[in-house]
Amino acid sequence: MGKRFYRFCYMVLKPIYSVFLPSDVSGLEHVPDEGGFILCANHLSNRDPLYLAQCCPKRRFHFMAKAELFRFKPLAWFLKKLDAFPVDRGHNDLNAVRTALKITADGHALGIFPQGTRSRDNTPTPMLGGASLIAMRARVPVIPCYIGGPYRVFRRTPVRFGPPVELADLGRRLDSDTLRAATKRIEDAVWSMRDAK
Repeated sequence: MGKRFYRFCYMVLKPIYSVFLPSDVSGLEHVPDEGGFILCANHLSNRDPLYLAQCCPKRRFHFMAKAELFRFKPLAWFLKKLDAFPVDRGHNDLNAVRTALKITADGHALGIFPQGTRSRDNTPTPMLGGASLIAMRARVPVIPCYIGGPYRVFRRTPVRFGPPVELADLGRRLDSDTLRAATKRIEDAVWSMRDAK
């Protein structure tokens, strides 16, 4: 049911976005055709997950979303049907980490917004270490993504996917220095596409 519902939503939203919130997508060749990977993107709006999903039709994403969104039952039902899962941003949410690791281990695409909160005017803000922890443990490709918002009706929004972020040379230790270095690399990879043509 989840897969069919995800596809149904894609078919409904794609023409709507194409007219009202069109995108200018580049770098799709960097998104793996199969196997687990992590997509790390900047965060503008609650519509980001659906927007990215319709920009990248060849993969079905499982997005990590703040737990508060799941408190309203109709919205929780909708999000779960779209393969999203909750994370408690105020604590070390081990259940969310386990879910994320299982998603990538099962060969699926995991979507994370490492800023942890929205930046409506797209001002670069520091990225948190949760995505790095998952990436270092999962040992799957980390694909950076930049959304060149804010969104404007009838204006094309640049969406850029970059090459995988190199993390293997950092080793397997998950100490604070390693996670900081991994976070910095992901952050730099995302924001480096901000001024790319």
